Amino acid sequence: MGKAALKGVMIGTGFFGRFQAEAWTRIAGVELVAVADPAPGRAAAFAAEYGIPHSYTDALSMLKSEKADFADIVTRPDSHRELTGLAMRYCPAVICQKPMAPTWADCHAMVESCASRGVRLLIHENWRWQPWYREAKRLLSEERLGRVFHLGFRMRTGDGRGPAPYTYQPYFRQMPRLLLYETGVHFLDTFRFLGGEMESVFCQTDRINPTIQGED
Repeated sequence: MGKAALKGVMIGTGFFGRFQAEAWTRIAGVELVAVADPAPGRAAAFAAEYGIPHSYTDALSMLKSEKADFADIVTRPDSHRELTGLAMRYCPAVICQKPMAPTWADCHAMVESCASRGVRLLIHENWRWQPWYREAKRLLSEERLGRVFHLGFRMRTGDGRGPAPYTYQPYFRQMPRLLLYETGVHFLDTFRFLGGEMESVFCQTDRINPTIQGED
């Protein structure tokens, strides 16, 4: 008899929830059995689109009812500590989107509370798994590039420009911290993946688009 599929539940059906649901459908041995979102009708529509059997408007009701092997939290960072604390009471593993939480104290509390219950907590960071970074890592690991003494990266996206930036995630406009908070973690983790742990980090920031509250 084959091993039973891991049962997962997902909290949040916003912009990145679609990426998560699509990814779970590609992983053998995993089944999303339920999704929760407080917005009326949104979880039901999402569940129908991705073939998820059950939908809820309340995360607690879902966690109590489904007895899942893991919970995937795909919500805004200011909700992560509360939802992690909720999910760890019902699931042996919790996956949470980056950024981990708004404050260092929140991050510590999430780690310590899960550890105290023997719950595995994973923070979802996706850049290092993109094909070009994985290929770069392979070349580095095989020493195809010789001794590497510098890694550089330049990026300029267009979704933060104009009078209505970030149309898919408009709440970015009101974040007190933006690029360091939302995007900086991508760079840090990817450079750790490619080059190893860091000894020091520094940055310069600026704010160009007056529509955006944080650094852009």
